Amino acid sequence: MSRDVGRWASCVLLLLGAVAGCSPQPDGATSTSAKPGRAVFDPPAKFDAKAGVPMPKAATAGLLSAKGKDLGLLRNPVKLYKDMAYVATQENLLAIDTTKGAVTTIAPQAKPVSNPGNSVGFFTFTHPVVITEGASPLALASFVVKQPAAGTHAERVLVELTAVNAASAQVAWRLSLDVPEWAKDMPYPLTPRVAASSGRVALLTVGAFKPAGRMTYAIDLVDHRVLWTRDLLEATEIVKGTMVGITKDTIDSDYQAAAGYDLNTGERRWRGEDSEYPAVGTGGPRFVHVRGQNKAGVSFDRLVDPQTGVIQKELPHMDGDCEYDGISTLVCFRNWKGLSVSAFDTSNGELRWTLPNKATNRIAPTVTAVWHGRIYGRTESGPLTLDARTGEDLPTPPSIAPYAVNEYVGLALSGTNAMAYPAIG
Repeated sequence: MSRDVGRWASCVLLLLGAVAGCSPQPDGATSTSAKPGRAVFDPPAKFDAKAGVPMPKAATAGLLSAKGKDLGLLRNPVKLYKDMAYVATQENLLAIDTTKGAVTTIAPQAKPVSNPGNSVGFFTFTHPVVITEGASPLALASFVVKQPAAGTHAERVLVELTAVNAASAQVAWRLSLDVPEWAKDMPYPLTPRVAASSGRVALLTVGAFKPAGRMTYAIDLVDHRVLWTRDLLEATEIVKGTMVGITKDTIDSDYQAAAGYDLNTGERRWRGEDSEYPAVGTGGPRFVHVRGQNKAGVSFDRLVDPQTGVIQKELPHMDGDCEYDGISTLVCFRNWKGLSVSAFDTSNGELRWTLPNKATNRIAPTVTAVWHGRIYGRTESGPLTLDARTGEDLPTPPSIAPYAVNEYVGLALSGTNAMAYPAIG
């Protein structure tokens, strides 16, 4: 269940700290000024726990159980661009000014089709948002909508891709997409997901929880058109110009496989072995992390070349989450069934360190975020940060354990609410 929900859920929220001036930090962090009079810290070492700004309830989706219990999972339903935070529900896209908490609501043009409760089991989730790179970044969100009957045209269900100027929160363009034939009479609600973007191409998938089928659309972000589609394929990552995801032969197949496709043409480059419960995730700038259970019942974790599918490194089996720190380390951790954290070199897959470590009398923390060489988390002693490369405790107490972080802000739970705390060091 956690792997499936992990694909639906997405990352990060930010807030501008109103601090004048900037200088190198004692523990190695540096800061640069993005706007006159505002300091940013990359990565932040400390947050102002007394200056929190309340976030919408949607910013907690995937983090809490139906009864409000912190699940301790890395499930970030928000995505950031400078001082704007974006979170998408089934009904709309919310653009949040994180300095004031003001919210702009952007609704799809057609009526959204809602899943009552917006949940699977006890998880509540939102629809992932992707922020594109480049000179004029876009916030991309997707919605399942119902186009009403008109004249001789019958009512039909579509997927609407909404592209918003990430700086101004103004709609740039929209694109309607037909759903696959097998999805038109589904007993379960359809779920759209913007999976990734690179250059002028974005990837969007749509499918259902049961039967577990998905279709992937490659979208040209410049010409606003569909480049190609692939049925029974769930896109997950773009690495080295290759789209990597999970494919299956038929809608009712018991097995699936990781596979790689040319990003611009959709031509398949390779297909991995059939397995149960496969997952494809980040492996850094050179690899993708593929896990699953083969037909013999043996679980595996691997770093794979995204262009060829060749296995580069067999990793120890890890029942948890993995996050790339954005520099050189893949951090894998388990926040349940006994805490553990391991760090791998993204250039070769070699293990750098692991916790707990009885020899040094060190325990593993609950990991809440990984960003730019730093691991954020907590133990019974309170919030802490670790150096992602060495695993050593960093000297500055961060004041909070953010589940989302960037150079401006950390987003953390305060009870059952999300609060954004400005970075101050």
